[in-house]
Amino acid sequence: MKNIFKGSLKGYVCEDCLEAVSEVEILIYHPYRKADVIADAASNIKETFRFVSKEEAKQRAELLVYKGKTDAKGHFEIEIDERHINSSFDIDFVCGSVPPKHPKPKKDEIIQLHLTTLSMRIELEKQVQNQNYRWGYPIPYKWWCYIRGHFFDAWVICGHLMNCKTNTPIANAKVTAMDADFLTDDTLGTDTTDANGHFRIDYTSANFKKTFLSPWINVETDPGFLSFQSGPDVYFKAELAGTKLVDETKANARKNVGYCLCVNLCSEVNVVNPEDPNFPSAWTGIGNAFSSSYGANSYDFDADGYAGSGKNVLFSTIRLTGQAALKSASGNPVEYRFSVSDSTTPNDGLNAPPLSGFTKVAGLYPNLFVPGVVSKLIRKVFSLTNNEIFVYSDQSDFDAEGWFDVNHAIERSLINAGLTPADLSLYNIIEEDTLISINTAALTSAPNIPDSINAGQTIPAANKIGIEKFAIRFEIREVINKPANQFGIISGGKILNSAIMNNNPVFIKLAIAELESSNLCSPINGTIHAKYTVYHPHLSSSSLHLRNNSNSVNRAISDAIVPLASNINPAVTEKTNNSSQLNNPPNDMTRCTYILKLFGRSRLHNGDNAISDSGPIEQIFFYEV
Repeated sequence: MKNIFKGSLKGYVCEDCLEAVSEVEILIYHPYRKADVIADAASNIKETFRFVSKEEAKQRAELLVYKGKTDAKGHFEIEIDERHINSSFDIDFVCGSVPPKHPKPKKDEIIQLHLTTLSMRIELEKQVQNQNYRWGYPIPYKWWCYIRGHFFDAWVICGHLMNCKTNTPIANAKVTAMDADFLTDDTLGTDTTDANGHFRIDYTSANFKKTFLSPWINVETDPGFLSFQSGPDVYFKAELAGTKLVDETKANARKNVGYCLCVNLCSEVNVVNPEDPNFPSAWTGIGNAFSSSYGANSYDFDADGYAGSGKNVLFSTIRLTGQAALKSASGNPVEYRFSVSDSTTPNDGLNAPPLSGFTKVAGLYPNLFVPGVVSKLIRKVFSLTNNEIFVYSDQSDFDAEGWFDVNHAIERSLINAGLTPADLSLYNIIEEDTLISINTAALTSAPNIPDSINAGQTIPAANKIGIEKFAIRFEIREVINKPANQFGIISGGKILNSAIMNNNPVFIKLAIAELESSNLCSPINGTIHAKYTVYHPHLSSSSLHLRNNSNSVNRAISDAIVPLASNINPAVTEKTNNSSQLNNPPNDMTRCTYILKLFGRSRLHNGDNAISDSGPIEQIFFYEV
């Protein structure tokens, strides 16, 4: 029977990234240092691995017994003569190439490395006991990266792309590595993530040494032994069929990286595996700006129901954001619903509003539900047709109790595109963060300030707008058997006890007192006065500004009443003056045409964007000296 010594040679690119050392020559010697051979055979890799000098290679030439070569997987097999069974051997290899097929060392020299000393009998006995056994030698990443980079100019990035919240891998994403340069950033390479979110980018120093004078002048990299004086500054971009997953900039660059860079990238974008029951389901926010929880963070709701540190108030259409699995752990569909109650309690974590009050259900209550994009389907393999399908929520996706079925929305979107539900396996599902969109105007009912109120008039108490608060509830369930009313409750439901909403415009009126006593077109002179009223129950700012046509007068008017900026005091709701002096004649106004502008702003916010200024309300007049 032949004695076949089976071995495998691999090298660590990173601590979690191992590659085969393929098509290199394996050399087996009688021990070069016969003393303490047994100790050498049992010694640690860190102590035995070393470079073999040309002089040593010549001295050991007559000790060479066997040669072999690794295959594409780094495996090798060498037949051992019977007379050598009880011997110990030195094992070296000559590195003539490294992945991905750099043909020869950049300095055109023979690179021989000593691995270790081993007992051949022990190794062959292990193979007899286990036919699948193969002696293996993993080269530590610091050594292997140095060999690859220093001798072959082979640089590599090895990484994973995961979801930031769930830590699940994102497959089929295009990851691009960039080098931050002084003038023009260089692309180091691109790879597509596998099912485990893993990607690998191989490059050489030529990819990041380029300058605007290349190829005549390049910026050289001059690494020392096991160290680096100047490597690239690396940042990343990642996208899945046009959807940005990672969008780093120079500010995020990892400075002066070495031959091997291992990274873990994460994306806030949820790429959903419809078969994954571990995908967490939760309502987490309102738009991009606010969480759906109370607390002390700048994006949380306070006890009174104001959103964020700016004491914002919800208005118009808001996106209730978060994530929901398509299936439960049992493989059953998952549904969720949102409902609203007029009864509220403070956001303090103590007493929630009574559940009986949540009668305004999205999808059932008139005009409350607003269609929106809840998912996006992207082909795993690019197609000229139906490569990207947006999944919009629709009234038909709700049942008679207001439960929303995103599975139905996805199937409906596939059918509308001329496909079938079975075609879902061809697509990645991008969870678009929006669970449901609702129209707050369907909830608020406060009337606007009547237009009959004049500029300079204080808003009567009877006409002031009250504070409207609502509680929002999120529920999620597993559909076991819908016809039989068999459902399971999945953790993730929550209640926001109080959220203030408003859809009233800022009331804003402006007049020039001296024009009111004329026909509004007559020139005016002397001391002039503005009359203004700015009101909103959630007033943020107001300002008054005067400018003439020649721009020789261009000033804000400050009369201790305006301006108001970034107000978060709920008690400050109005700025009114019946006689605000605009000038001090005869020195500060010339004969010219003037425009007076009044601005106002409320703290209304839809979770994605704050409302813009109301106004300006303008008064144009001609000033005569």
